[in-house]
Amino acid sequence: MRAICSISLLVFAMAAPPAQAADTTYDITVTADKTKANGSPWDGVPGLGNTKANLNAAPDIAICVVRKDIKPDCSWRPEGRRLLSNCQNKWTCKFSGIDLQPLPIGMVFLDLDVRNHDVIDTVVLTDKTDEAANEDIAEALRSAMSVLTPHRSEDAKERAVRNAKVLPIKDCASGKPCRLTQSEFTLAKKP
Repeated sequence: MRAICSISLLVFAMAAPPAQAADTTYDITVTADKTKANGSPWDGVPGLGNTKANLNAAPDIAICVVRKDIKPDCSWRPEGRRLLSNCQNKWTCKFSGIDLQPLPIGMVFLDLDVRNHDVIDTVVLTDKTDEAANEDIAEALRSAMSVLTPHRSEDAKERAVRNAKVLPIKDCASGKPCRLTQSEFTLAKKP
């Protein structure tokens, strides 16, 4: 009888899902700067800044998670032929339940536009210093940029990837914002 109970417990323990699966899911809050680095509004007419003429000057933030050898996983909502942000015309947007494994992993923050999406920022999150793995993600970011921003010049795409910060995930999951070039983001582990 004891052997049957031991086998039953072993089978149950093997069938249980791994405990770490929930530990890889985060809520990500992205806050874009009030203007692009060059001073232009995210949406609207450059040169008029955040005046009444640019009522919709706040960005339409979307996030794309980039993994090696997989197409980008983006959080937006398709409406007809357009892609819309879950936070249209907002400086801050929260994305819930984003899986950030396996590390290293890339993220692209976009301002969705009708035709020519703007790159807000790119980042590589890692758990260790592994130059080869980080370069693999940088290459995946390059591939993702050609799909996500097809109307941008190759120089602009390469600059966005080259400017991607490499940050330890533990630093960004500590509750304090992680600052990038034109934005900041925070990670909160899903309970």
